[in-house]
Amino acid sequence: MNTTVAVGYDRTLPGERALGVAAREADRRGGSLLVITAYQWPAPPEPPGPASAEAESAARKTAEEIAAHGAEQARVQHPELSIEPRAVAGNAGKILAATSHSVDLLVVGNRGAGGFEGLEVGSTSLRTLAEACCPVLVVRGNALDAHHRIVAAVDIDENCDRVLDFAFDEAARRGAGLTVIHVWDEPWIVAYGQQDPDIAEDVARIEREREDLLSALVRAAEERHHAEAFHQIATGSTAGLLVDASRRADLLVTGARRHTEGRHGMLLGPVTQSLLHHAECPVAVVPLS
Repeated sequence: MNTTVAVGYDRTLPGERALGVAAREADRRGGSLLVITAYQWPAPPEPPGPASAEAESAARKTAEEIAAHGAEQARVQHPELSIEPRAVAGNAGKILAATSHSVDLLVVGNRGAGGFEGLEVGSTSLRTLAEACCPVLVVRGNALDAHHRIVAAVDIDENCDRVLDFAFDEAARRGAGLTVIHVWDEPWIVAYGQQDPDIAEDVARIEREREDLLSALVRAAEERHHAEAFHQIATGSTAGLLVDASRRADLLVTGARRHTEGRHGMLLGPVTQSLLHHAECPVAVVPLS
């Protein structure tokens, strides 16, 4: 089955980096690449006429040229890759989210407030994630493989099979090692346990139970993928520990719950949002089942 990777491209520096990552992901998958440029034009103060039609035509032509430029850039690096440029009218976040219905992976860049690249992820990426229904890779930090390590952050109280499967597949494609981390974000219990022997026994029991559960989940994933992974239980600030782990990873994979009541998209919790704003490597957000 052909795999399609889509990327939002606007010829900015974050867009160029996203394009490079998306092309490599499509190439690794033996799939195809869809380069999407969204465009809008100012709404006329009067009923549509020749002037507004000309403005729309000019905006569309510019977007088509940008998308074609991105496709050509990708072909230079990946000449065997099937690449389609596409200019689409509308809000970029909504266009990319709609595209997620028909692709296997969506890649977006990271842009801070005011159009400058920085620590903050841009509103387009957040809107895309909030409405997307396929895994979304947000390109942060140094997107070049340097550590040969994938980190998967899992919540063992949720069904995390999709996160683990995505992470194992990425590690196999890259020839990288995989570390699976579950953070027990209740440090106050540990602090009390150090002062009260009775609580200390409860803490030790809970830690054993969580270690056993994580081990079972990882072991099942190892059997599905015929591969091995290192796993660990950490205690402390989930966001802080995962941001620190991102400094030694080529990709950080995490999950997000889907919206309820039939709505498409993902619920971005505080930890996921912290990673999108502060991680020092690309972050893949996988919709949980």
